[in-house]
Amino acid sequence: MKTIYKSKFSEHLYDDATATIYSDWFKETESMNEEDFRTEMQEWVNAFEACKPKYLFDRCVDFSYPISPEEQVWMAKLLNPAWVALGLQKYAHIVPEELFSEVSVEQTFEEFFNMKLPNQYPIVNFSNKEEALEWLYD
Repeated sequence: MKTIYKSKFSEHLYDDATATIYSDWFKETESMNEEDFRTEMQEWVNAFEACKPKYLFDRCVDFSYPISPEEQVWMAKLLNPAWVALGLQKYAHIVPEELFSEVSVEQTFEEFFNMKLPNQYPIVNFSNKEEALEWLYD
């Protein structure tokens, strides 16, 4: 695996053998501001453009930034069309432990699906790594 992007908030690794981006979000997300959040989302798109993965394994257990409703819409408009265009096939998401963050992430995914884009990839939430990886590569 190679590191595509790393900051104090996140790290995105790419595994060429499985065509998967592994995204990890760190506890430092609790100190993010809106500008940091937007920068991290743009860097996520950049990582996808660099690799064009088929699969996303998104580990958000430590993600604790509360995504506002306006940011949810902005994030969906930034990420979802780009990822569909780049050919993402499946998105396995390990849910945040912090309840408010989990709810805001869930609402963001609703924004993704409300776009009704052709070739929309499935997003499935998991509480553990093993189940997520089994589904991702099934």
